[in-house]
Amino acid sequence: MATAQTKDMPLATTFDRHCKETMNLIIMNGTLVDNRFKVTHFAGDWHGEKCYYAEDLKDGQPVMLKAFSPTDSRIQAHIQLLTECAGTKGIPHLVARFQLLDHEFIAHDHKGVRFARILNDRFFRISKENTIRVGTRLLRILHAMHMKGFVHRDVRPLIVMCSVDHNKELQVGMSYFAHAATNGGAYGRVDDYISVVIIMMACQMVRPFDYNTNNHLTHVQKKEVFHENPYDALTPDTMWLGDIYLMLEEMRVSNSFRHLEIMCAMSRAHPGFDPNTPITYHYDQQNGHLLID
Repeated sequence: MATAQTKDMPLATTFDRHCKETMNLIIMNGTLVDNRFKVTHFAGDWHGEKCYYAEDLKDGQPVMLKAFSPTDSRIQAHIQLLTECAGTKGIPHLVARFQLLDHEFIAHDHKGVRFARILNDRFFRISKENTIRVGTRLLRILHAMHMKGFVHRDVRPLIVMCSVDHNKELQVGMSYFAHAATNGGAYGRVDDYISVVIIMMACQMVRPFDYNTNNHLTHVQKKEVFHENPYDALTPDTMWLGDIYLMLEEMRVSNSFRHLEIMCAMSRAHPGFDPNTPITYHYDQQNGHLLID
């Protein structure tokens, strides 16, 4: 079981401080860091965590470099999770930890296309079969994390990665763990699973929390309206997602989380279908465009 990590805290205040501490960190493209990683380009800055795409010159593989201020406890959360979940399918491999320019860095492997980009590139919904396949794989990753004592707390399309392996099979993984913590706080396993349900809804082009949906309501109000009756936001062929959502909420109320029951509900949504079958897709390796059917 994992030891205590990032405690529930006022995240906005904490992240504001870390943002100020990493504001002046700039690494130019082409820079060699730690005598091993060649920075290719800046990936983004999220709540004081700066990320860079780089190439590991040791084996030529792509990695993500993540920089944290020395006072940022999230680096230890990353390291502990990646270490204790090492070998879990869908969890990145921790490559290195080092110090540079008064910051703490970690490097982990990073392959594929963000699921958010796949969703944004589509004009039509992902098939029900692939929606269930993607959801099943995400639930399996989270279950493995939960069994080690961690909750993710930030499952969304932007942190989900899709890559094509050497067998031409599409793999699903996660790339961001800055909010990860040990289970037992206000945010629990049910919330991680509900986040996957929301991702599956997006696969079916159902987005009750988007800005353009009921934009007269605040995000909190949208969540309250959805919780009151999730079926109102769903289409006739996505009611099964409402069933799973309500099942999870019942587990929250009864404080009795049952992973197997959720997996069985996924299977019942499409009788006779095996969710472990390969995800079907179209991939243009030259430009990196990936489309899930």
